[in-house]
Amino acid sequence: MEDTIRRFPEQFQWDPVVEHNEVLRSHPHFIICGMGGSQLGAMLVAQYGPIHNITIHKDYGLPNISPEIVEKALVILSSYSGTTEETLDAGREALARGLSIAAISTGGKLIDFANEHALPHIVLPDMKLQPRLATGLSMLALARMMGNEDLEHRIRTAGEAIDPLAGQTGGREIAEMLRGRVPLFYTSTANAALGYVWKIKLNETSKVPAFANVVPEMCHNELCGLDVGESTINLSVNLHAVFLEDASDHDRNKKRMQIAGEILEERGIPVLRVPLAGESFEKVFASTITADWVSYYLAQYYKVPDEATPLIADFKKRMA
Repeated sequence: MEDTIRRFPEQFQWDPVVEHNEVLRSHPHFIICGMGGSQLGAMLVAQYGPIHNITIHKDYGLPNISPEIVEKALVILSSYSGTTEETLDAGREALARGLSIAAISTGGKLIDFANEHALPHIVLPDMKLQPRLATGLSMLALARMMGNEDLEHRIRTAGEAIDPLAGQTGGREIAEMLRGRVPLFYTSTANAALGYVWKIKLNETSKVPAFANVVPEMCHNELCGLDVGESTINLSVNLHAVFLEDASDHDRNKKRMQIAGEILEERGIPVLRVPLAGESFEKVFASTITADWVSYYLAQYYKVPDEATPLIADFKKRMA
């Protein structure tokens, strides 16, 4: 895991190749179907691109959106393993409806499906990564499949420039604060994807419960659930709020985060404020690397054997 984090910039040296490129054309909209770590790259591209003509679908079938949009869209099937049940189901429905389809994967049934039907596809290099740790590869592949050279350049430039060691000390310190705690990650809506990435990395790498929400929405409901009283203190005694704060956030949201944190501290819930530095993808990669170090050091503390996800594997086996 430590070696994987240190080698993160190497992902951006990869040059994606689109197989069956001759049938790929431009599209006004993109529907990206993926689950778990396989759709984290899409979330980051959509939010920080910013690319506004993306619909991310995390379910069986296809999203319930305007038929006019669906018929003109490119449906991109993203499954790192190539065996994701929901993504393959989306592909079968898209094929039955005669839609434009493309695929991104390391192999498996998804690439077999793409070859069988001569669909444009990109085979990701097998760097022995867990999907949540391959966001660089995923983002480059998406930009190439979308034909967006500017987006690909910005992703690659930011990724190659990142220093993985820069977040190590901060990550270790944050991990020490979160020992024995259930993290609650809060961001502005503009940084929702990053909050979700932090949650996912602690869930999968550290094997701990972690949750994410956004401001201002949490101030209208979730905050009430943290109004600790004598009868509920046992429910919140192990919680720890983490606010990922951005200087570019709306001033009223900055104030909301400040006040919400003060209220939680008054009720005995520790609060950690983590500043987000940089712009666009520089900010994204710096923050995700820090999250990787946090999850790595927490995994050490909890004696997690490796970065694999055996519970998910067991779940998939039972579903099969």
